[in-house]
Amino acid sequence: MSLTFNTTFLKWTAPEGQATLKVINESKSRFAIKVKTTNVDTYTTTPNLDFVEPGFTLALVVCRKKSLMKEDKLAISYMEVAADVKDPAEPFKQPNARPNIFMVTMKCD
Repeated sequence: MSLTFNTTFLKWTAPEGQATLKVINESKSRFAIKVKTTNVDTYTTTPNLDFVEPGFTLALVVCRKKSLMKEDKLAISYMEVAADVKDPAEPFKQPNARPNIFMVTMKCD
């Protein structure tokens, strides 16, 4: 089993604001996540690196700074990891790392 997400897009109706994306882990596995955006000057996420424990839901908060209203993307990379992994960034640094990637479109009206 894998992670699931509550949406494939976030909609912005104002030049700045905040939205929440839910990352759901209904499996018995632990996952590390890493979040990137196509526009780092406009968007920040909290957290941008973390673990999603089995049976838990992570609230990923996306903040949009005042900027030109255009479509951007958010990429959420995730990998199954062992229970003893302490740093969520470490699995992504491995030379053989092949994370799954979930894309979220950030639409502007």
